[in-house]
Amino acid sequence: MASILYVFFDVDDTLIQWTASWEDAFARAAQEAGAQVTPEQAYEALNTAFSTFYPDCLRKHAPLGDETEFWLDYDARILEMLGVKQHPRRAAARVADFLKRPDSIRLFPEVPEVLQALDDMGARLGILTGRPRAAPDLEALGVLHYFGPIVDGLSAGDSKRIGSALFAHAAETVSAAGAVGWHVGDSYSTDVQPALAAGLRGVLVDRRGRHPNADCPRITDLSGLLEVLDTGRDASGAMERMDG
Repeated sequence: MASILYVFFDVDDTLIQWTASWEDAFARAAQEAGAQVTPEQAYEALNTAFSTFYPDCLRKHAPLGDETEFWLDYDARILEMLGVKQHPRRAAARVADFLKRPDSIRLFPEVPEVLQALDDMGARLGILTGRPRAAPDLEALGVLHYFGPIVDGLSAGDSKRIGSALFAHAAETVSAAGAVGWHVGDSYSTDVQPALAAGLRGVLVDRRGRHPNADCPRITDLSGLLEVLDTGRDASGAMERMDG
């Protein structure tokens, strides 16, 4: 029996490239608030925050799904870590000002062509990301129409679906459709490993060549995805187009 191809994508550093620097934005906002912070210190604080209280902050804000309030809360906590003692939420609003300029994000050059090719092949495309909201930026960049299910930190709504359980939710969608499911992302630990654990196939987008020995399909940009999926199709049967 022919199998349906379902491909989920991570967003940041997979589809979308940030031209604005998060560490510079936090350093500037902290400096404006009177704290002497370097971009390097901001980078370390961002990594610490993501690995510690980011999931809890998502759980806190998932019931209402307010992305603006999420970022003000989360970024204020990071700025407090960086020594901003007075009005951290005001400083967090400045971070948003720096990062939400029209030229702050763009698609990687190959993305539109690859998404169109997958659509032409009859693949069903989705988004699977820990980012709070994915749709607004994808819409602004003109590619939202390619994606059916969008599973992100806040739209999941149910706090039980945040974190690795997001992948389980995606795998349930794939299973219900009788599909072969893939997840494509730039992180081995937060994309590939949880995808494999949930029963999806993982593809690592290694744009900087940091994981040459990864034990999964590895591509240097999304142009290589079509060959990976074609190989997987040969192994599991031809694809059939999904209606709708």
